[in-house]
Amino acid sequence: MIHKTISLSKEKDVTLTTYIHDQSMQGNFQISKRPAIIVMPGGAYSFLSDTEGEPVALTFLKEGYNTFVLRYSVGDACTYPEILEEVSLAIWEVRSHAEEWNINPDAIVLMGFSAGACLAAMSATQWNTPGLAERLGVPFEGVKPNAAVIAYAPWDNTNTIQKNPKYYNPDCAKIAKDCTPELDFINYTGPHMPPLFIWHNRYDKYVPAINPVMIAAKMLELDLPFELHLFQGGEHGMSVCNRLSSYGDEARELNNRNPNVAMWVSMCTNWMNSLFDIQR
Repeated sequence: MIHKTISLSKEKDVTLTTYIHDQSMQGNFQISKRPAIIVMPGGAYSFLSDTEGEPVALTFLKEGYNTFVLRYSVGDACTYPEILEEVSLAIWEVRSHAEEWNINPDAIVLMGFSAGACLAAMSATQWNTPGLAERLGVPFEGVKPNAAVIAYAPWDNTNTIQKNPKYYNPDCAKIAKDCTPELDFINYTGPHMPPLFIWHNRYDKYVPAINPVMIAAKMLELDLPFELHLFQGGEHGMSVCNRLSSYGDEARELNNRNPNVAMWVSMCTNWMNSLFDIQR
């Protein structure tokens, strides 16, 4: 496995950690050009949750994907449009090394959780922002994700979270408290978007469950491809629901009480395999 950490910025501590399969010369038993998943942990833009980083990368590495963890700017360093540029640079880093890393350059998936899912949604809806690719010195579609997996993200930050005292989080970073317009991803939906896999828990305490329903309704209106799973049980931040992300007694008990939530991993894998024509 190629496992290394790549710096994406000279000014900020933004890194991309690789989990890349070695390609064997002993027969045709592997995927020749693998899809890639760029994992973006959550943390209210204030920190990066380790349970939503490497555990996710390793879980989907096992499914045959080349995976990456993006450690993006948080706190006061998390500003727009710089945060969109960080995600875009990560996409281009993977796409521009596709041949070297045995990756299908047309099968790059953003997989985000909570705040990280917001960044996946931002890229999915705003990768075509005028001037973005030019500022980064890359081809226009070089920063386009081919799919996005959105785990418990708000699509309408302004009205469903920041203006609702039930969900307002005083620990979130300035970018969310300012209700930065680009965080209302619902306003940027259109035919330029890649397919989405969306999952959420009905009684999420931090992001109201109306959010995935809102984007699903918008995708239906625009006749855009997506898959939605809204689970009855569970809580915010359950990640991949296995012992890599949920080793402690409390987390294991939460998984045991809500076994359906863990099914999102296999359902998402099936969805991506179908999307990119990976035969099992």
